[in-house]
Amino acid sequence: MDINNLRAFIEVADKKSFSRTAESLKLSQPAVSKRIAALETELSAKLFDRVGRSVHLTEAGRVLLPSARQIHLELSRIENVICSMGSEVTGSLRIGTSEQIGTSHLPEALRTFRSNYPKVEIDLQFDSVKPTLAALEGGLLEIAACALPNRVSLSSKLHRLDIWSSDMVVVTAVDHPLTTDDTVSLQLLTKCPAILPSAETATRREIDDILRNADVKANVSIEANDFDTMKTMASIGLGWACIPAYLVSDSLAVIPVDELALKHTVSVIHHNERTLSRAAQAFVDVVSG
Repeated sequence: MDINNLRAFIEVADKKSFSRTAESLKLSQPAVSKRIAALETELSAKLFDRVGRSVHLTEAGRVLLPSARQIHLELSRIENVICSMGSEVTGSLRIGTSEQIGTSHLPEALRTFRSNYPKVEIDLQFDSVKPTLAALEGGLLEIAACALPNRVSLSSKLHRLDIWSSDMVVVTAVDHPLTTDDTVSLQLLTKCPAILPSAETATRREIDDILRNADVKANVSIEANDFDTMKTMASIGLGWACIPAYLVSDSLAVIPVDELALKHTVSVIHHNERTLSRAAQAFVDVVSG
């Protein structure tokens, strides 16, 4: 079974589009169609239905997809192992991360990595922390770059290497009433509207734990999982937010809240039971150097 045909099948299934798959794989659309047709011929089964511009998996396609992912990952692993035996760092590297980290922390590291190892194919997968860690633990990713509060404990199967760290600070608009106090208590802070991440995120759980221990609760008016969105909402007076200190700008005032001491730490995570490919090890060396 051709690995390129399998990859095309997985990409079409995920993107539900032959044209977007062609863009992702840097192929023409007819080339993608040819790969799918070859796979269908090999399996004697139709894998996709096209209804108008929509693409849907057939029953056979739905049965094939989980196995196709595992086969593709194993073939990619073998390819990486063989490539790693040479003198050059080559092969492919699938990294899971969030869009926030992808735009704030990774670009410079990826620029250096690409410059040093131009023959490595980088595949970035964007998602929130929970599904990213699940994909890493399940073997669908080799490396993850995630922002995790220090109190979060990972599965024993995962190894965490902290790379970047920043204090979390409470911010408001520059004319917010809280800016008139030298220090602000949690009791006073929670009387004001808050802009916080959604309840299922690790950062929100850590904030809620601190407030619960002080016998108070956040007055959440807006939930947003993107720090840039939280920053903007706070700057126009919609409430206070808790963001990494490196994001503070002139449009914001930092409110001193001694009881709310948090760190924003970005970690590189990999599976303990999986030997890192030379490409993955090179990436770890770049971001930790």
